[in-house]
Formats: sequence, structure tokens, C-alpha cells
Amino acid sequence: MIDMTDSSSIAVVIPAYKVSDTIEEVVQALPDIVDYIIVVDDKCPHSSGEKTEKIDRKNLILLYHDTNQGVGGAVITGYKKALELGCDIIIKIDGDGQMDPKYNLAKAKSERAFQQSQ
Repeated sequence: MIDMTDSSSIAVVIPAYKVSDTIEEVVQALPDIVDYIIVVDDKCPHSSGEKTEKIDRKNLILLYHDTNQGVGGAVITGYKKALELGCDIIIKIDGDGQMDPKYNLAKAKSERAFQQSQ
């Protein structure tokens, strides 16, 4: 069971490579329970980072790679940032819309709501 206290925080890491058509929808679909949304532009030739810069979410952090490191490198960069921010839970979601965030975040959301009601 996840120990979700009021001080725990949730980060979502989104590797971004050739997802300029879907990144905004993916980011906007994330619920308010997420404390940090970390998008890593992996030297995308389709301007995924530039598209992400236009998204209005206060908890959005955008990181850029100078060279393409592949999805693994982008995930590692995002995880490192989340750990640097002190996040307790880190969830990776694809930037192409294949993963529905309501399923990935359902457990964290219910645990946090339960803990806050106590």
C-alpha cells in the first residue's frame, strides 16, 4: 500500500519525441492530483518542446536534450528531475496519447484522497 501523506508528491514524466500533434491533449488530460508534469523533449525534429511551451499548466516543467538519447534517456532525465524535486511517486506516460492517465493515476488519487480525509 502506498503511504500518501499530505507531504507526498506525484510527478508524471512524459518523454516527447515526435508527439507535437498529441502532447497538449496528453498534458491537459492529467488530473490536478499531479504535482509536477515533467516533459522531456528528446531533440524532437517536430517541435514537441515548442508546442509544450504553449501549454498553460502551472505545474509543467519542460526539459530539453541537446542530442537524442532515446526514450530511455528521456525517462531517466525526467526521473532525475522528479527525484530532485522530492517526488514520492513517479509515473511515466507516453506523449502520443496511447496511455489513459485516469488508469495510471487512479490508485495514487484514491490513496491521497483517503489519507487527506483522515
